[in-house]
Amino acid sequence: MLGPRQLWLRLRTELAKRIGSGHKLEELSASLAGKELFFEAPPLTRELIRAIKAITPQFSLHGDEESRRVWELSQNGSSWAEYDALAPLLETIAEPRKVLEIGPGMGRSVVFLRKKMGWSKAEFHLYEADGDARKYPLNAPRSSDSFCGDLASLELVLAHNGVTGCSLFDAHALGYRLDRLPGPYDLVYSFYGVGFHWSLADFWSEIRTLLTEQSIAIFTVHHTFEPFSELAAMPHRYVRCQRILAKDRPLRLLVVSPDASRLSPLDRAR
Repeated sequence: MLGPRQLWLRLRTELAKRIGSGHKLEELSASLAGKELFFEAPPLTRELIRAIKAITPQFSLHGDEESRRVWELSQNGSSWAEYDALAPLLETIAEPRKVLEIGPGMGRSVVFLRKKMGWSKAEFHLYEADGDARKYPLNAPRSSDSFCGDLASLELVLAHNGVTGCSLFDAHALGYRLDRLPGPYDLVYSFYGVGFHWSLADFWSEIRTLLTEQSIAIFTVHHTFEPFSELAAMPHRYVRCQRILAKDRPLRLLVVSPDASRLSPLDRAR
């Protein structure tokens, strides 16, 4: 049950979304927003605001410094939340040779991993596509018109953060098929993409072709997520992940590997 402060924050956030008054810094989790800054937001142009809105409609942003700061800290803090949940694993693995992110949005995760983990040699492949607006309910099957990315804005944000050498793969050009990517990958992840907005079961047969026996795959999933038969037969773990808005309840990250020993750092951390 929400306490009085959390209830007030939720009501104010919903009102802000309706009237376009924007978010406030105090709505962010103080413990996450105050962490070391790795992701830096560029000035919020009209085009970038439109791109952000398509991906995260819960943020009502304007072209002022407060909105830029709110978005910067929300992106950086969200990445810290994922890192904190996965740290026992991430801190014990070697730098991956090839990494795939499914649905990178505006690139916060690749920026964070490059800088925080020092993964300067890892080859990052980013699977995304242009789209006007979100057209999927939670945990929905795939659809050719469900993409809401903006490749030009993604490249702009990566360049602003000094992140180069990433390969962008347009899902439209690949016929929306993940198994047409040049795998295999040592690490595959999708934060708030496959597993959260798109059904993991719908993509799993393609994702599996991209994994070696030593690969690790990570997905944001809902509290109601239940493993389907192919996933249930493979070693997997769940870890609790905080969210950047103080009012939001935590989510879970699903970590999968064909090799159970790759997941042992998560077991030792319990």
